[in-house]
Amino acid sequence: MTKKTSKVFTGLAIFSLAATALAGCGSSADNKNTNTAGSSDAPKEQTVTWLSARPENGAIVQTIRELADRFAADHPGFKLDLQVTADRPSYLTKLRTLVASGQMPDFIDSDADPFAQELVNAGLLVDMEKFLKDEGLYDKFYEPALKYQELPDGSLYLLPMEYHMEMTWYNKKIFADNKLAVPKTLDDLLAVSQVLKDKGITPIAVDGVDVWPVLRYAAMYPFRTTGNQFIRDLSQGKAKMSDEAGMQAATFAAQIGKYFQEGFATTDYTTAKNMFLNGEAAMYNMGTWEIPSFVEESLPEGLKGNVDYFYLPTTSNAVTPENEFFGNSGIGLGASAKTFDGLPKEFLSYVLKNYSDVYVAKQQMSPLKFTIDDESKFSGLFLRIKKDMDNYGSEFAKPWDTLLDPNTNSVMSDLITKLTMGFLTPDEFAKQIDDAIAKNTASK
Repeated sequence: MTKKTSKVFTGLAIFSLAATALAGCGSSADNKNTNTAGSSDAPKEQTVTWLSARPENGAIVQTIRELADRFAADHPGFKLDLQVTADRPSYLTKLRTLVASGQMPDFIDSDADPFAQELVNAGLLVDMEKFLKDEGLYDKFYEPALKYQELPDGSLYLLPMEYHMEMTWYNKKIFADNKLAVPKTLDDLLAVSQVLKDKGITPIAVDGVDVWPVLRYAAMYPFRTTGNQFIRDLSQGKAKMSDEAGMQAATFAAQIGKYFQEGFATTDYTTAKNMFLNGEAAMYNMGTWEIPSFVEESLPEGLKGNVDYFYLPTTSNAVTPENEFFGNSGIGLGASAKTFDGLPKEFLSYVLKNYSDVYVAKQQMSPLKFTIDDESKFSGLFLRIKKDMDNYGSEFAKPWDTLLDPNTNSVMSDLITKLTMGFLTPDEFAKQIDDAIAKNTASK
């Protein structure tokens, strides 16, 4: 075992005792040449394994299963063993167990996080940039969708299977009744929120239970003033939260937290969304995956015709253009370097070349560039956002929780809630984050 390979297994050996029970997820290298029982003339069974963390009934899994059926029609004996474990902690435990036991599936789902970097360092993942360019597919993707999957050094070992932009949905009637304009800057957002609060209106509904919607607000200022550079440097211990960009983040988070609904820390995703849909809050920050909730026919009677959206406001010293903001291309798809050449590679190429046709028909935004021939099949909201997508810049604002190591993420999640609730000052927040990052980077 090489030094690099041993590193990725260091924290995983504990899982190896459970590997036998999970051997069914193993690589196709072990089972792709098994003859169909009872017939020497029957096509050889060739199973491609895919361990997925996506919802079983979601559009991505449905699309992959449909494309696998089509692929099998032209490849007798082909079978896709797509195993779904949508609960993320359970999925990660299962994946780490398989990796530690040398039974990594042909395809896996992973964020571009420190664990993915460990897999790359161990030589376990396929270089997806090379694969896409070899297949003539690299330029077929929306650039931000690919960039979202890049590791901190800019390398690409994961592929996007979805594409989302994030915006602030707002109640047009509340804004009009209070003579408010759509915020152009983050300072405008604070001013608008103060006016609403003074009128006894909850300015912003936020899902505090899941934390990441709160963390988005902390990330807003640094993205406008540094792009993704600050959070990349922070995650690697090259920058501090007490630096200028970090203090801008902490200060803005502390300010905007005053305008979240009372008790936001215990408000879950659905409750926060319903607060906005019921007219109990003027704004709600969420992404295009919620398009079905905001199309006209889905809105409550009192909200029909009164919902619109705006993207991330800018700042006076912004380095990022107005057409770049938060978005994501979800959890990425990785391929086993050990088994990729051959059937898995052929199957993935087929999937990508046919993906948009199937996925977009399910009212989803594809990470691969697509056109709409029959607009009557889509909502006006979908078509409008599709135009926004086509006019987007080059890089998404990177969510902080996808770059920070798990230990720092845990500390950040706790402290960002305390900061936005007013239990910590920006200076106290910055010091504790810096202490956590220094400790965690030193232990690597």
